[in-house]
Amino acid sequence: VTIPTGEVTVTSNNQTAASGPALSEDDKKQLKRIANRRSAQLSRKRKKQYIEELKEENDELKRKEQILSSIPDLIVVFDSSGRLWFVSESVVRFLDFSPQQLDGTSFWDRLCDESVRLLKAAFMDALAARKPGIDTAPLGNGLWELRLVDRDSKHRLVTLNGVVHFSGDTPECVCSMRPIQPNNIQHLQLPMMKAGIAVNSNLSRTNSDSGLKQFQ
Repeated sequence: VTIPTGEVTVTSNNQTAASGPALSEDDKKQLKRIANRRSAQLSRKRKKQYIEELKEENDELKRKEQILSSIPDLIVVFDSSGRLWFVSESVVRFLDFSPQQLDGTSFWDRLCDESVRLLKAAFMDALAARKPGIDTAPLGNGLWELRLVDRDSKHRLVTLNGVVHFSGDTPECVCSMRPIQPNNIQHLQLPMMKAGIAVNSNLSRTNSDSGLKQFQ
């Protein structure tokens, strides 16, 4: 039983259908083509927007890469196992390696043994000192003095300043390093004090052969 209700027809099985003559097969095909064209237009529009967003992100990454490459300091990012996740272009001047050659390798291989031991301890101390709601912690209380090992197995004395980041799946340490000469260590103390870093005349964790000191 059907009951007419104006523009629509209500059937006894609660189904509603539009009034008017049924569409022919040609009409159905035409409607389908129109729907397909509309869908294709939307797809092209979304694809174009996606490409533009990728281009903007790529341009931003290139800009940041140019900024990093212009920094004279050596910038590295490594995790608690020592794996290097980022090495700046300046590593060529420091160690005679390219960033691609060191990416994914162990940072510990580019440090003298005692420097590795003390830097690992500093990393673990930063992890242990992590506070809830805080995503970063300094690597120690000041500048570190350590010895890098270059391609020819020669030691390069540098100062290191680092921050441990806890965001993400694996904690990472972001460090910047500057080369120094052994006979210039005393000359570094005055500028460091001017920068607001308290320098003790007795360097902590000091060993003549350690290859790593921390200025407190």
